[in-house]
Amino acid sequence: METNELTHYKVLNQELETIINTCFDEIFVTDGHGTVLRVNPAGEAFYGMKANEIVGKNTEELARKGLFSPSLFPIVKERKERVSMIQRTRAGHIIHCIGNPSLDHEGNIEFIIFTSRDFTEIKQLRDKIQRTEHLLESYQEELEELRRNKGEEEFISYSPNMRKIVKMVDKIAKVDSSVLVTGKSGVGKGVIVSLIHKKSIRNRHPFIQVNCGAIPESLIESELFGYEPGAFTGAKREGKKGLFEEAHGGTLFLDEIGEMPFNLQVKLLKVLQENVIQRIGSAKSIPFDARIIAATNKDLESMVEEGTFREDLYYRLNVIPIHIPPLNTRQEDISYLMDYFLDKFNKKYSSSTYLSLQAENQLINYSWPGNVRELENLMERLVVTADKNEIHLTDLPQKITNFGNDCHEYRVQIKDIYPLKQAQEELEEQLIIKAYKKYQSSYKVGEALGINQSTAFRKIQKYIKNP
Repeated sequence: METNELTHYKVLNQELETIINTCFDEIFVTDGHGTVLRVNPAGEAFYGMKANEIVGKNTEELARKGLFSPSLFPIVKERKERVSMIQRTRAGHIIHCIGNPSLDHEGNIEFIIFTSRDFTEIKQLRDKIQRTEHLLESYQEELEELRRNKGEEEFISYSPNMRKIVKMVDKIAKVDSSVLVTGKSGVGKGVIVSLIHKKSIRNRHPFIQVNCGAIPESLIESELFGYEPGAFTGAKREGKKGLFEEAHGGTLFLDEIGEMPFNLQVKLLKVLQENVIQRIGSAKSIPFDARIIAATNKDLESMVEEGTFREDLYYRLNVIPIHIPPLNTRQEDISYLMDYFLDKFNKKYSSSTYLSLQAENQLINYSWPGNVRELENLMERLVVTADKNEIHLTDLPQKITNFGNDCHEYRVQIKDIYPLKQAQEELEEQLIIKAYKKYQSSYKVGEALGINQSTAFRKIQKYIKNP
């Protein structure tokens, strides 16, 4: 029996060795003190050294000798969570390195598994494509038309969370079900909605966007549903089409749906149920055929419980929910988003600005409270205000350069005064995400946070696994 088990473990070990050694990406393992335990052949190629020359050495010693720079180990050791950054190696490679700590039952680091992918060829290829594009200016109009039709170039989705959302978009674009997109301000809700429309069979018809929070309450009904001649004082003599009519055959995007006045929610529900609209001052019903997609950064379920949002309308809109996670949980996307926006604004302002390695790493590990919108605005500001082509760490805003260096006696840092309920929700979301990253189990998350398993499961679905 023992012989069979030994043979079994030998086979498993051989299979594991084969997988590690044939992996395209580097696998670099250290213990909790930074001593290198394993490097696969991909890592040997990155550093220009054999594994037996690296194994047994300390990562900080290797970093001082210039084997790679900067070192990711001390950051992972301090934070005890997954961290990624861009590194340069002595052999001339630019790599994207991700460090994942493995913790024991007391929360101490046992191992850190670093996985790295070579960016060198990607960057060289990108440079070659850019040079080629300059030689093909005569085809610019055709390329722009293709990009508009395809509609995917502006959507960055390298993180697992966003890849799931893209797959969901591909599915739901083929049907006409109502969609409710949720997420914090600036995460890209509008981009997702636009992508759904572009991929749908309605893409040749109007895409009408309505910001329910930007239109004065006294005007929103006439803007949405239109009015007949003389319907009210100040109305146009010929009357006016509403945005619902304008969207006929296409997609109507109701942004900030949580801001819609309660009395108009009844009228919107009737439109969704009967597929007809009525202008103000008219008894005539007008057929309505448009897909409804709503978006909000509010918690509509709580609003339903408070009586500020109609429950029946909520369920009509929430046929297919899509939750877009904040940018600080989509770290794999940040580097690509920075490249995209830098390229966009370099072209717009005829510049050739780029980020230094230190600046790029600081931005990758920043918390991004304003999400993608904050990142886009910062890239534009840096391109416009840069004195030199290379942006250094000192060129970044102080709140970003200081990020991660502040030491306070409090675990929870209060940076501003805002409603207590919002603060509680944000803290709850951060705790759920952090606990699930560590334990990967609703039972263990519930145990760690002192809540029951069903509550933990529901909140994981809300903040992480939704959709």
